[in-house]
Amino acid sequence: MKNSIIISLLLLGLGFSSCENYLDKQPLGDLSPENYYSTAEGAEAGVNAAYSYLRHYDLVGLPFIAVGDIASDDADHGNKNNKASMEFNEFTFSSSSSLMNNWFSGQYVLIGRANIVINSESEFNFSEDLQKRILAEAKFMRAYGYFNLVKSFGGVPKITVLPELDGDFIPRASTEEIWKLIDEDLEYAIEYLPERSGYSSANLGRVTKGAARGLLARAYLFRNDFPNVEKYAMEIINSGEYSLFPDYEGIFTYDGENCSESVFEIQATRSESGNKTGTDKYNTVQGSKAKYWDEEKGVFINNQGLGWGINSPSDDLEAAYETGDPRKEATIAYVGDTLYDGRTIVVRNSKNHALKYNQKGILPLFYDGSNDKVLSGGGGANNPANVRIIRYADVLLMAAEALNENGKSGEALPYLNMVRERARGGNVDILPDVTTSDVTELRYAIWHERRVELAMEQHRYWDILRQGRAPKLLQALGKSYVAGKHELLPIPQVDIDATEGVITQNPGY
Repeated sequence: MKNSIIISLLLLGLGFSSCENYLDKQPLGDLSPENYYSTAEGAEAGVNAAYSYLRHYDLVGLPFIAVGDIASDDADHGNKNNKASMEFNEFTFSSSSSLMNNWFSGQYVLIGRANIVINSESEFNFSEDLQKRILAEAKFMRAYGYFNLVKSFGGVPKITVLPELDGDFIPRASTEEIWKLIDEDLEYAIEYLPERSGYSSANLGRVTKGAARGLLARAYLFRNDFPNVEKYAMEIINSGEYSLFPDYEGIFTYDGENCSESVFEIQATRSESGNKTGTDKYNTVQGSKAKYWDEEKGVFINNQGLGWGINSPSDDLEAAYETGDPRKEATIAYVGDTLYDGRTIVVRNSKNHALKYNQKGILPLFYDGSNDKVLSGGGGANNPANVRIIRYADVLLMAAEALNENGKSGEALPYLNMVRERARGGNVDILPDVTTSDVTELRYAIWHERRVELAMEQHRYWDILRQGRAPKLLQALGKSYVAGKHELLPIPQVDIDATEGVITQNPGY
């Protein structure tokens, strides 16, 4: 008898689906279950199944947005009819909340797919270099899943092998055990993954040495281990593989996908056949209704498929920007704004209580270059926009914060000011360089810069949580945040019940 986590791993972790470019594989011909992972094609298909699950609703849909943005001071729930998002906005969620189940179980499906590949190493019968790379990709995926779990729930069941169908329930491991696994997996990935420049264009989007360093730096940042944050952030900077994209707003357009700033980005594409190669509701959740200008007909056409209007930028975020900061306009879309395609105009969503939307999450319509035909932006699991997980600007700010905390304030300033310089776009009248070398003043300057640079990219809640500021900031906005309780999310009750209490609940729930 097994708990629902393991059932999810066995039933869901075996599914393979395709993805753009390198993930779009043809049938593997004569491969059988007995020799599937012995070949490079089979092993790659296995790790591609983990890549494909990154686009799933549980990982990039409303659960991801709720825990990263809506729970923070950067966003409101937006759609007044969506109970699930309101629970995160107001901290009234419980162990039975639907999004809790999605967020918890979804990580284990990703972990399960990674474990299938990792546990098949003994079957590999192809070049050693490719074996190491595939294992490194799978270990990155496993680390990513456990990172989402441990920062959300604390210690969780540690599953690293394919479980048998019988046996005892698996209890929660300690947070230290989970962090140790994450560190080990990412160290392996750093050793054996190529740099971004080491991949061919056909493999664009696969995780790289830089992605593994970035995720490990972020893992240490969450633990406030600043010497290690400095180590891994500086390795990325010194690699010379990345640079800030000149146009801040352009990062979040179709043309900005996999740009010079992209360290880790979930790949997606719109499929004409509807085979779910896009992100599952990442953009639909955050967008607005819209209308577009039909040049042939000479009229505006209303489109009702671009968004639900959930995850509305808050008044508090709006007020956080310095005067003239162009990132405000690039982040917050107001009713009546024209999107970057020059045709799609934001209109009011009648279910939304606000007039603001996440500009970074709104998808304009596609335009076919051959005949200028308007195509749908994609609904369900067919949203065509990539999800930016780690940007180089984030790496620069992690480096700046770590250097400052490590007594190197003078070395921190250039990295902070690089981000501000890109943001001001040559306008010397705005966003002046930060010059203070006072550790406390610089700390708050870096925290501020993280907020406005990374706003509405699902970072804010985790930042204020690890900074120890969540109770003060959220309670000041009237949120029912309880110190000593809400630092962790509740373990889904379905898993506690299924294991007859072997998996225990977090305090306060």
